[in-house]
Amino acid sequence: MLALVIVAITIPFPVLPTACALHRATRNILTPAREWARAAAYLLIAASEAYLFGLVQMESYWGVSAEEACVSRYDNWDGMHGEARYWPLERKCTEYIDMVPGYVNPLIIILLIGAFACALTMSINLVRQRHTSPANPS
Repeated sequence: MLALVIVAITIPFPVLPTACALHRATRNILTPAREWARAAAYLLIAASEAYLFGLVQMESYWGVSAEEACVSRYDNWDGMHGEARYWPLERKCTEYIDMVPGYVNPLIIILLIGAFACALTMSINLVRQRHTSPANPS
C-alpha cells in the first residue's frame, strides 16, 4: 500500500511537469516523429515509475533490518538472504520468497524495449522526412 501511495505522489509532482516540458520541447518536430518521440519518453517515465514501485516494495520498511521486514511481511526468514540487488531488483527472504513482486523486473524491461523501439521508429521517420523533403535552394 505504501508503494502505491508513493508512486501516486510522484505522478503530479515530477511526472506531469516532465510531460508538459516534453510537449513544449517536441513542438517543432514534424508530426509522425513527434508522436514517436513522445511515446518513447512516456515509456521511459513509466519504466522509472515501475522501478520506483519495485524499489519501494523492496525497501518498504526503511530503517528495519531485512530479517525483521521478512518476518513481519511473510513470517519467513532463513538467514542466508536479505542482501538488496538494484538491478534486477531483488531482496530475498528465503530462496523462494522475494520482497519485490515478480512482475516488476519484466515490466521494466518491456517498457525499456518499447521506449527503444519508439526512439528507433522516430529516428527512421526523421531520416525519411529529411530524404523526401525538397532540397533547400542555396
